[in-house]
Amino acid sequence: MIKYIFIFPILAFGQMEFFGYYETEYDHLQLKGTNYNFGYNKLRIDLESRSNENIMIAANINFRLYHGKTNWDFSDFIPEYLGIDSVLFTLPDTMYLDNIYIRSSFPLFDFTIGKQPISLGTGYAWNPLDIFNRKDLLNPTYEQPGINALRMEIPIVDRTVLDAIITPDSSLKMSRKMIQLKSGFGSFDISLNAVVQYHLIPNGENGYAYHQVYFGGNSFAGEFGEFGLWGETLWSLDADNNFGEVVLGVDHTLNNGIYLMAEYFHNSLGAEKDDLRFEHFMHYYNGETHSLMQNYIFAMGMYNITAYISSSLLAFGNLDDQSFILAPQIEWDAFEDVTASILMSQSFGDDDTEFGIQDFALRFRLRAYF
Repeated sequence: MIKYIFIFPILAFGQMEFFGYYETEYDHLQLKGTNYNFGYNKLRIDLESRSNENIMIAANINFRLYHGKTNWDFSDFIPEYLGIDSVLFTLPDTMYLDNIYIRSSFPLFDFTIGKQPISLGTGYAWNPLDIFNRKDLLNPTYEQPGINALRMEIPIVDRTVLDAIITPDSSLKMSRKMIQLKSGFGSFDISLNAVVQYHLIPNGENGYAYHQVYFGGNSFAGEFGEFGLWGETLWSLDADNNFGEVVLGVDHTLNNGIYLMAEYFHNSLGAEKDDLRFEHFMHYYNGETHSLMQNYIFAMGMYNITAYISSSLLAFGNLDDQSFILAPQIEWDAFEDVTASILMSQSFGDDDTEFGIQDFALRFRLRAYF
């Protein structure tokens, strides 16, 4: 705790505001016929300080304490035919600074430096353009970790902004770099993107290796009639290593208030069903790839039962190995600034498939804001 005290005098030079939330989660998981109970208690404290209207310093401290099962075996989450005996890992209690950054507004541009929230792209469940994060398919809108970066946003004309992001590494060559031009055309918002980063690419019989790769991409989001449409892509510009990702989505709200959406995702660098290896799982669970295999679908329906209770049904799956998850959820605004939710998920597919291996899960979550 002592090593984080230094942020308080830094934030205190201006008017400091405190806010955040407490969250507790209880989970039950049936995996390969064995039942597990686990969960956590989390406290997030956000701090913001403004010396004037042009400078903001912000940070948040997170405390997470786990309970129930905290010692896991990675081999339980991968097919038995891969022959992996045991890879043990532990979920330790943590206390960490998720974000700490300063944002300065100048006449011609805004500049942000430090560990900051960065969320890119228009996709709901997948974001090819977001080279920094990966989403949880059971909870795609959950907050993402802060990214240590330098970011400059330059307004050009109405609805047009030039956005440059760099995440420093051991050298400038190793650093991730992105430039995107965001604009609008009619009812659509669009972006054009250029990326340079070290990326995993196939390396013949040696599996995968990191190489510097140049990418081009774009995104769009808007309305066509009564339907919302969005999409994004990021594709390599190297003719010898041509690969990338694409997402396309559509949504619509029916007259009775039911909201429906669907999204398709393709990752050409994902594993093929008959060529799945242990390293594919390692790269995926480490967050180095957005998916395990190549073709996925995500669908959701939502309906507000009352002003305080909403229901949703998630369905997503791996189209390559024909495994799927069906997850109904109820969310209740129990009191002002207090939300409770219950989610149940049931898998479908063979036991050696990506989602079929999980069987059944139940999650209860309570969050109180302050």
